[in-house]
Amino acid sequence: MNFNKRFYIVGLCLLIYAGVIWFQTWDTLVVHGDDYRAKVEKLRREAKPLQPVRGFIFADGGELLAGSLPEYDVFLDFKSTTRPDSKGFMNIPPDTIDKFFGPRGAGSEAMAHAFTNPARNTRSAEQCSKEIREAYRAKKGHYRIFRALPYLDYKRLRTQPYFDKKSVRNGLIVEERAHRYRPYGERRMASATIGTVYTKDGRDSTEQAGHGLRGIEKGFDEYLAGTPGLGYEQKVRGRMTNITITPPIDGANVHTTIDIELQEILDYELANRLMQLNASQGWAAFVEVKTGKIRAVSNLCNNYDGTCSEDRNHLFCDLGAPGSTFKTVSYMILLENGKITPETTVNTGNTYDHKGTFNYHGKQIRDDHPVGTVTARKAIEQSSNIAVAMLTTKAYEHDPQSYLDAINKIGFLDDHALSDSELVMLKTKNMVPMQEFNREFPEAVRARHRRVGDRTWSKMSLGQICYGYETDIPGIYMLQFYNAIANKGKLVRPYIVDYVEKDGKVLWKQGTTVINKKICSDSTLQKVREALEDVVKYGTARSEKNSRGIYFREGAQSDKVQIAGKTGTAQRMNEAGGYTGAGHNVSFAGYFPADDPQYCGIVVINTKGYHGGNPGGGFMAGPVFRHFAERVYAIRGHRSLKNLEPDTLEHAPIVKKRADLTEVHRGVMPDVVGMGASDALLMLETAGFHHVEIRGVGTVRQQTNLSGHIILTLK
Repeated sequence: MNFNKRFYIVGLCLLIYAGVIWFQTWDTLVVHGDDYRAKVEKLRREAKPLQPVRGFIFADGGELLAGSLPEYDVFLDFKSTTRPDSKGFMNIPPDTIDKFFGPRGAGSEAMAHAFTNPARNTRSAEQCSKEIREAYRAKKGHYRIFRALPYLDYKRLRTQPYFDKKSVRNGLIVEERAHRYRPYGERRMASATIGTVYTKDGRDSTEQAGHGLRGIEKGFDEYLAGTPGLGYEQKVRGRMTNITITPPIDGANVHTTIDIELQEILDYELANRLMQLNASQGWAAFVEVKTGKIRAVSNLCNNYDGTCSEDRNHLFCDLGAPGSTFKTVSYMILLENGKITPETTVNTGNTYDHKGTFNYHGKQIRDDHPVGTVTARKAIEQSSNIAVAMLTTKAYEHDPQSYLDAINKIGFLDDHALSDSELVMLKTKNMVPMQEFNREFPEAVRARHRRVGDRTWSKMSLGQICYGYETDIPGIYMLQFYNAIANKGKLVRPYIVDYVEKDGKVLWKQGTTVINKKICSDSTLQKVREALEDVVKYGTARSEKNSRGIYFREGAQSDKVQIAGKTGTAQRMNEAGGYTGAGHNVSFAGYFPADDPQYCGIVVINTKGYHGGNPGGGFMAGPVFRHFAERVYAIRGHRSLKNLEPDTLEHAPIVKKRADLTEVHRGVMPDVVGMGASDALLMLETAGFHHVEIRGVGTVRQQTNLSGHIILTLK
């Protein structure tokens, strides 16, 4: 065959091939186009979203604070599996049910003990037997036998008799979803700060089915949530198979500034104090002075059953009068503007022989203890309402706006929209216009205080504001003010989210934000710090011991670490707008060590439920601060534990071993000696042990090796 003939044959084949393609295209688009388009539309309608894995939230040391773990709803299908096929074969015949699901059957026993947590095993083997046999007789389809079965429990179930068979032989149907898991407890260890997510029906829960509802979960939902994919189910070789159209994109991870070791200490000390005082609520936080990183935050309510749990983020979301902690603001302004010196004297008219008050435009201002004639420095030490009100009103009565301007100049209460000229002014003073907490906590509220000319301003307002009333401030605002005092006058924004990453790539990073480079002069700052040291040494926060060296009045004063700060007591307003029965908020705000501050904190306690006499921030909130400072200083300070007294050693944890879940094996006792209580419980519960008794506080010194009942002795 010559070349031309071969060329024509190839050309003819190509022409025929092109014709076939054209015909198939015409047949698909024109002849059967409507049918195919209908199938595509049906497929699109039947496609279901594929949920991504929500990102994890970590503590500063890499410990997991919130993560997504699979859990399972398990069903049995007795509708199709009990229908004989053309050959008379039945996948699950009656004798199989009789064998495995009798009152003592292996399947009944497996169901009765499916959950590792014994509290969730609410059915006996006999009850399980009755339920399954009734469902089989009724030929029920999609009959649920377990809801929210944890991953490890599900894996164990699939090794049990009957449930280890292929699904076609046992009718097993499994629906997997992600559960939002907090290894340190659902309602402890900063859980109100971490936040919650929506369920499918929109309820507040820890399940992952929806988006962030509160806290960090909501503030960083755009990173944590990921992007859903798309897929559908299709029968392939007689079995339903999941087909992915678009794969989901998992969420990114959020890394916080929380120090688990410090968080554990604060959680314990605050809960312990609430129960000692029979107080209803308490919240506290400690920041790293130079950076503003929040290292521990706790928002607890007393359940009055021997336990405490987190309910809401009081530190950022509760408005209330700061009380006497605000006197430090007035003292700083008076000193800075040259209105007083620390030695300026004032006669309060209130002595042991004569109970006097200060009448300011019809408002009687009182002290809860007599101080007589005092210096301005002594007035802060003894927390005299009368003295501070007298000094402030004398200096600013004819120009109260200049007093309010001085507060705004500090920068920690700037709560109003600024004009362009004000923004320029702030920029020239090296100030950031406003610190925003709403990024991390969308539900955070702003401070509110009176302004001259407002309808709420009255003649008595100046005399009230100067010692902590007629001003509503979330606790975080007072914390950042005292942190500025500790930080050589530099006001920085406290923050709790450090960075966001995915697959090792940083997507968002936060650093220290300076709001005001200098809140006052160095000389004023020195005088303020000296007064705050006096408060703890000699004033309302002092601790007193008897002749045997035992405390009979606990305060913030410590023999182990020097603490400086200010006490506060303020009446709470009830729902009707009055003060009856609402209790007080007592507080202590300060820093330690006083000579070289490393940590600054605030402790606030709601005294509702307390019946021990007059409330006070020094002896109620002060001990929480002192115990926290002593324990942290024992861990992070440069002193040997041998130099500390026995009562401190009892509460001072050593450097602890961390939980490593990769070392956990189901049913095998892990070694938890050297761990903190939370890490030890996490290891033991993951291994399947739930009857755990804890004795003492601190780190695990000794453990029993009994598998039934484990005793942990802490030191």
